[in-house]
Amino acid sequence: MIELPKTPRKPLSTNPSTLILYASPKAGKTTIAAQLPNSLILELEPNGANFVEGTIMDIDKASVFDATLDAIIEAGCPYEYLIIDTVTMLDTWSEIVGTYNYMNKPQGKKFNRVNEDPRGKMITHLEKEFVTVHELANGSGYQHSRDQMIRWYDKIIKAAPHVIFLAHIKDKFIEAKQSGDTVEAMDINLTGKVKSIYTSRVDAVGHLFRRGGKAIINFNNENSIICGGRCSHLTGEVEISEKMPDGSIKTYWNKIYLPKK
Repeated sequence: MIELPKTPRKPLSTNPSTLILYASPKAGKTTIAAQLPNSLILELEPNGANFVEGTIMDIDKASVFDATLDAIIEAGCPYEYLIIDTVTMLDTWSEIVGTYNYMNKPQGKKFNRVNEDPRGKMITHLEKEFVTVHELANGSGYQHSRDQMIRWYDKIIKAAPHVIFLAHIKDKFIEAKQSGDTVEAMDINLTGKVKSIYTSRVDAVGHLFRRGGKAIINFNNENSIICGGRCSHLTGEVEISEKMPDGSIKTYWNKIYLPKK
């Protein structure tokens, strides 16, 4: 028999186990993330962390990314923080991986085959004739890249107690409610429903920007900015780093991950 609860319980978590930080290029998100203790950055952007000191693995293809996650999990998840830099690049890879996944299904056996012959030569993503699954009619192909992003998410969160997804920013234009003018707003550079899935699953989403010599994470969900989360202490603007007189960067991750009491 199931015993139903009779009294309220205290919160089970304080700090975010999953976090999305998105920013404009060169805002310093990789440099700041690299200062987290016992962290590993999986750098997916070409040359994205060449000028950053930290524990970093450069990864240039989806198959290596998968193998690296497997190795981390098999090693007993030795890192406290795993940083994916960037999830925007992972989203790009998912289009190719999702295409191959579709090609391995019965309905995709003619896809990217010479003369659409199921037994014909396969056209790979390295050839100009390659067509991605996103070209399928009525947008039905996006499901396959989206499913791959979900599979990656489920594997990534098994690899470390705390995961940070770094993402690029995408400008978008919307109509202001009061004036009717078209205004510029900020968005996370992820594909359609992938953005909705990832932002709904993580514990917090923050927009990182610079103000003078300081880096700020905004968790305030207003003015058409996607921010916010489940953690009570992650509200408004949080100063995450500042540039010191000697040129070094001092970070304040203890404002995001509160010390254990």
